[in-house]
Amino acid sequence: MDSLNNIYVQPMKTTISFLLFMLMAFQVVAFTPESGQYWNPEEPGSGFAIEIQDNYLFITFYVYDEDGFPVWYTSEGLLDGNSSFSGRLIYFSGGQCLGCYWQDNEAQYSGYGTMTLEFITETTAELTVAGVTQNIERFNMYLGDELQKMRGEWQVVIDASQYTDNNTYPYFSDVMLFEQVEVYDGDELVTGCRSESTVYYHYCTTQAIENNDLAALYDDEYDELVAVMRDDADYYLAYYLKTGTDQFDGMAYSYQVGSRPDLSIDGFTVRGFRSASKTFVDSGVGPSSVGEIGLDKAGQLKQSSSLARFLPKRTVDTEKTAQKVNNQPTLDTKTQRRLLDIIGKLEQQLN
Repeated sequence: MDSLNNIYVQPMKTTISFLLFMLMAFQVVAFTPESGQYWNPEEPGSGFAIEIQDNYLFITFYVYDEDGFPVWYTSEGLLDGNSSFSGRLIYFSGGQCLGCYWQDNEAQYSGYGTMTLEFITETTAELTVAGVTQNIERFNMYLGDELQKMRGEWQVVIDASQYTDNNTYPYFSDVMLFEQVEVYDGDELVTGCRSESTVYYHYCTTQAIENNDLAALYDDEYDELVAVMRDDADYYLAYYLKTGTDQFDGMAYSYQVGSRPDLSIDGFTVRGFRSASKTFVDSGVGPSSVGEIGLDKAGQLKQSSSLARFLPKRTVDTEKTAQKVNNQPTLDTKTQRRLLDIIGKLEQQLN
């Protein structure tokens, strides 16, 4: 069987070992800070517009002076590494009013010293100005809670290079289509499928639900999304993720239906990006990478295939793999039980 599952089920019956460790210490994992409108939900009333292009950051402060009048500060410059920024705050005055003739503004140093911004995840950061640190996060003005915001279509890139010989087919892709939030056995889940097509379908067809259904649970205590998809009739594909607004980072694991995930082997690194809005998934009209929806000439599409079928058979350097595993910290029993319990709940929903 030319299968991702067949190739890796022995060295990684799957799942979530290295993944869990990596996401518990998520600051050391590469992630992409998101541009957007940020605020401090514990102290509402002010805001920060952050724009990141490549490694250049521009931030605008929507704040007030001592008398309560709005003032405008900005700072800009290169990020230090993946997620750190520092710069001087610039104060602006004397510019054009709304509806007035244009006049140039005046910029000067604000006197507040150096501000620092340290991203913790894609959408959260610590902002320090004048010796005062506050936690800010990207403002979720419409998408809903951590499950509701997943609704939509996500394109996923899977890095399997560490398990492939000579880097043959080192990258693979997947599609996750989250349709609805529902309650199953007392747990709130977001459910969907692997879409049959990103061109012809904006929803989960009966065939997709029967063959490639998907369920995910958000662990509020640890700020993690755990998802399980039916990869094919014999294997599950588990995702363990840190989620932003329009992207996520984490790990993926392939394991056999009926087996217990082995938490001693690391999985595949994954990055996911929102490719269609929840409005598009609901109605077929809304922001999406696809313009028009319709069936192909035959009026149907082929059955969705397992990711693994696109991989040729190959062997894994078991000695090298074992060395990787031995270098990873041992997961505590409580963490393993927690993760296995979530995966078990999701499997029950799919069954």
